[in-house]
Amino acid sequence: PDKPFATKGSHEVHLVESWESPDAFPSTKGAKTRAIHAYSSAPSVELLVNGVSQGTRAVTRMVDGPGSYAEWEAVPWEAGELSAVAKDGGGAPVAKASRHTNGKPAALQLSVDAPSPHTGTGAALLLDGQDAALLRASIVDGAGRVAHLASSNVTFRVVSGPGRIQGTHNGDVHSHLPNDSPTYPAYHGLVRAVVRVTSAAGRPAAERALLAKIDVRGPLAAAARAAADTTATPIVVEASSPGFAPARVTIPTSTDLAADGVMAVAAAGAGKSVRI
Repeated sequence: PDKPFATKGSHEVHLVESWESPDAFPSTKGAKTRAIHAYSSAPSVELLVNGVSQGTRAVTRMVDGPGSYAEWEAVPWEAGELSAVAKDGGGAPVAKASRHTNGKPAALQLSVDAPSPHTGTGAALLLDGQDAALLRASIVDGAGRVAHLASSNVTFRVVSGPGRIQGTHNGDVHSHLPNDSPTYPAYHGLVRAVVRVTSAAGRPAAERALLAKIDVRGPLAAAARAAADTTATPIVVEASSPGFAPARVTIPTSTDLAADGVMAVAAAGAGKSVRI
């Protein structure tokens, strides 16, 4: 409700922490409780552990000042489910978020965050030599939930189609590993990969000719040369990690600038024309 885009009157609540044992973290090893934080657009949040209330905290809206989260400093830990229930001014539940204690890592999953209609980033990559996809590799337990303590190496490769691995990362701000490697360790069970198109088939022939002259040894020249084939072939990417079966995703591609260019995607998401 306090966001600059339409929320249709709905509220949100987000739990910051996972619900793993304090012994899983060096800073809390030996403790019996955990500090928990929940962000919400609602005026209050109730916290529950396996259905038992740990109390309700007020939330200050961001538009009114700092303190847009609820905090519980010492929540007794026990394996199971941690839930945050956001409540409106009358105390009625309006949103819920849950975390579960993980089982052992059991599988590797791969998904496409962009392009995706679910994230407002279009339905396909434009073959312009520059567009890129954002992939998410998740190490999950037997219940299909992200294993937050998993840190296995994940390797990405393009199996087929006009794409290459541009870079990888896991979101750990303390990591100094090269982010142009196709392999990266998971952080909180997650690894990202950026896949860039290697074809400029979606650009006009005149632009492709100029790119081949300007960016002689760079990726855009190579993409322009690859544009002789104007077929919008999907990009197939595989993620692999020791001990797990590989996972694959298919990324759609397009040569239709009017439908899948960045401005067209932005306009579709905004529901109106947009300008740079």
